[in-house]
Formats: sequence, C-alpha cells, structure tokens
Amino acid sequence: MTDHETRLSVRMEAREAPQAQNGVPVHERQIDVSIVMPCLNEVEAVGGCIEEAKAALANLGMSGEVVVVDNGSSDDSVAVARAAGARVLHEPDRGYGNACRKGLTEARGRFLVMGDSDGTYDFSDLPNFVLPLLHGADMVVGNRLNQSMEPGAMPWLHRYVGNPLLTKTMNVLFAGVIKDAHCGLRSIKKESFQELNVRASGMEFASEFLIEALEHGARTEQVPIRYRRRSGGKPKLRTFRDGVRHLRLMIKRWRTSPATREDTRVEQYIASHSSELPQAGEA
Repeated sequence: MTDHETRLSVRMEAREAPQAQNGVPVHERQIDVSIVMPCLNEVEAVGGCIEEAKAALANLGMSGEVVVVDNGSSDDSVAVARAAGARVLHEPDRGYGNACRKGLTEARGRFLVMGDSDGTYDFSDLPNFVLPLLHGADMVVGNRLNQSMEPGAMPWLHRYVGNPLLTKTMNVLFAGVIKDAHCGLRSIKKESFQELNVRASGMEFASEFLIEALEHGARTEQVPIRYRRRSGGKPKLRTFRDGVRHLRLMIKRWRTSPATREDTRVEQYIASHSSELPQAGEA
C-alpha cells in the first residue's frame, strides 16, 4: 500500500468512528489516537519528538493527543513539552513502567501508541502502528533489529546478546513469536490494554506488557522500524540490573502459569542457557 493509500484508508476509517459526543466535557472526550511518551530529563529531545508525532497525526487526518508523562525531571523537559503542545502528566514514583502505565491509563484515545521521548523512535512511522489496529489487530510491536538501525543507536551487547537472548527466552516460555521484545515503540487498542494486568514498575514493564498480551490471546502484528541515536540526555537502561529484572519477571510469570509450567522443554532451555543468562550478582 502506498503512503497516499494508507492516509486515505485511515481517514475513511476515522470518519466511520462515533463522532457525536455532545454534553461530554472536552477533556473527557474520546479521540482516535493517543501517543504516550514517558520522560525523564529529555529536554534536548522531547520537543522534537512531540512535533514529529503531531505532524504524523495531522498527516493521518485523525484526532489525537500527545501525552508526555514526566517522571521527575530536573531539567526543563516539562516546559518544553507544554510549549510544544503536549498534555503533560506527572508520575512521582520513579520507573519506566510507572510512567508508561500512568500515561496509557489516562490517555483518551481508542488507539494507544507508546514511544520514548529521547529521539530514538521515528514517530512518522505512526501509520504502521494505527492501520493494523483499524483492520483487526489488537497490538502492534516494532522491530528495531533490521537494516534500518542507525549506526551506534544500540550498544553491541544489547543488539547481539541481551535483546536476542531475552526475546528468545520470552518466546520459549510463553509460546510467542516476538522478534524484538524490548522495542519501546508499540501500539494497542484501548480496550485491549484495559484487559491487561501490567504491574511492573521498571524497564521490565516492556516484558510483562507482552506476556500479558500473549496470555490474553492478543492478535499481534510486528513491523520493522527505523531506530536512531539518542538526541540527548542520558540512557536510563542499566544493562545487567535491568536484564536480571526482565529475566526474573519472565521466570516468575512462567512458574505461575499452568499453560506453560508443564512444558519440560522450558526447563531444558533454561538449563542449557544458564551460563549465558545474567546472574543476580551482576545486577
């Protein structure tokens, strides 16, 4: 499908959505798309991310909002976000998961898109995350591990060891076919997200989000995306500590899941890869 056909299809679908919301306060009205961005000291990048997201919404011809969830920034991220036209929420409890959950829960769109505010994700990819939801998918997950990754965008250890290993572990434990389990650019229908019980407070939120979706039978599509170097700020991911947290969460969830607990292949996989997995002492 060409870009023109994509925009036309989305606009036609949007016109079919319920439009009459008379009597409902503006701040409570449902809109088409909410783009949620967790933010912690991203003053150099957050404004550009918002502008990029707003341009993508305008190009789609759908109603939308950009929701920035500030997680305790000490720089001018909040002021920049507001000046760029975002709705700013505040989440006082530190943690990627806490910020994402706050934004996704309070977002007003029927389609929720989440992505980092550090400039690594190209929000002009928005049509690829909205169209599948209009056409039957419950969730869309990006895949950064392709030839469109900008040189230096992801550390070698993350790209070739940590991410593939943790993604493979998730797929084995939960019978998934996810290609990039830790891609932060993803979308989900509002009603589908409301069915999930995602409680993780940190980076492992990304894993629990997918585990919950897999266990709920969410119809999932995956799309290759461009992944860029950070526009500024400091990385929030801590390799070994966060890797251990992802791994512990997955094993805990698997052990309490009757559907997968009885599969002896999982025990065999864990045993055979134990030397490759991050150890608790490395956190």
